[in-house]
Amino acid sequence: MAVLEWLPGTGTSVELLDSDGGRHRSQVAGTSGERLTVLRPAALPPGAPVLIGAEVTVSWTAGENLVGLVAARIARISYAGAELLWELEPTGEPRTEQRRQWARVPASGPVELTEVVDDLRSTAPGVVAGELLDVSEVAVRCAVPADAVWTARRGGQVRLSFELAGAAVSASGRLLLSRLPAGTPGRREVVVQLEPDPVSVEELRRYVAAHPA
Repeated sequence: MAVLEWLPGTGTSVELLDSDGGRHRSQVAGTSGERLTVLRPAALPPGAPVLIGAEVTVSWTAGENLVGLVAARIARISYAGAELLWELEPTGEPRTEQRRQWARVPASGPVELTEVVDDLRSTAPGVVAGELLDVSEVAVRCAVPADAVWTARRGGQVRLSFELAGAAVSASGRLLLSRLPAGTPGRREVVVQLEPDPVSVEELRRYVAAHPA
């Protein structure tokens, strides 16, 4: 593969998509030859099992309504001072895709998340009450108690129940992101990517249209 002249420059924001469907914001720390070095995503929980050889997809803004994408693997993990770095080695050719931007608007009110588990697990599914923060046609962001540690399992399936403008919404999805914001002890923010469902999508679409950001 040729020298990666197409890569974003040092300091550029990128997004890393892992094999579990998680999306993690990062930043380019440098490029060298055929490799790209990025900062370990700050939103990853401390001690998260990330190993050399793990596969990710690097995503970055490549132009007006375009996103650049390339598959890569973690080839080396190192420190630069206090920063932990991932050195990424592309495993495929880069490509560009059109970016569809979903409007995200504030929302408020109670929401209940219920963990979906298979019949083989002996423990009961987790259930937690939280507060809505914002919604789009494809995702819901909410705040839950920090001790609801099961909501940190990226890719885990959940059911959500909440109301939007007086309309009850029940939807299924998977945990896309979970983080403990600085300065808010006891609180965890989670993002749930929703599975396509005509009824819930229509309720979300109607709410987003009536509440422009």
